[in-house]
Amino acid sequence: MKRSIGQLLLFVLSIAGLAISAYLVYVHFDSKALVCSNSGYVNCESVLTSSRAFVPGTRIPIAYMGVVWFVVSGVIAFLAWKIWPQKRGLLITQLAWAICGILSVLYLVYLEIVVLNAICAWCTAVHVIILAMLLLNVILFTRTDADEEYELEEEDTPSLSSAHK
Repeated sequence: MKRSIGQLLLFVLSIAGLAISAYLVYVHFDSKALVCSNSGYVNCESVLTSSRAFVPGTRIPIAYMGVVWFVVSGVIAFLAWKIWPQKRGLLITQLAWAICGILSVLYLVYLEIVVLNAICAWCTAVHVIILAMLLLNVILFTRTDADEEYELEEEDTPSLSSAHK
């Protein structure tokens, strides 16, 4: 996969995740806007109105953290796509940020399944986007390593034209 296409995909996924997270923040203030099941195991209302739907020790909805996470992800993807496509540090930053994101997802999924015994479909969509972004970041990071090694091998290997001189 070309690095620029990968960064574009990360940027688009960031926008999708940002939209869902912003919707969840909106729903926090206007629960009538919630479009999701509110009974059974898939119960967005139960998840989003629980005490676990807030940053621990605050009244800040977890969805705000999603907004921040996706804004940062989008900015990094845009920089790596359009501004500094050759900066290796951006790939490292993206991968580290994606790992932080997936660790948060694992904690939140644990809360949903084990503690709340309910799943929020919108939250699951955000979790799937973050997982996809992590996998894409791993692919971009490992492919870049392989590409750099390949370029080094080509530079170190004498060409046929220089061997005949």
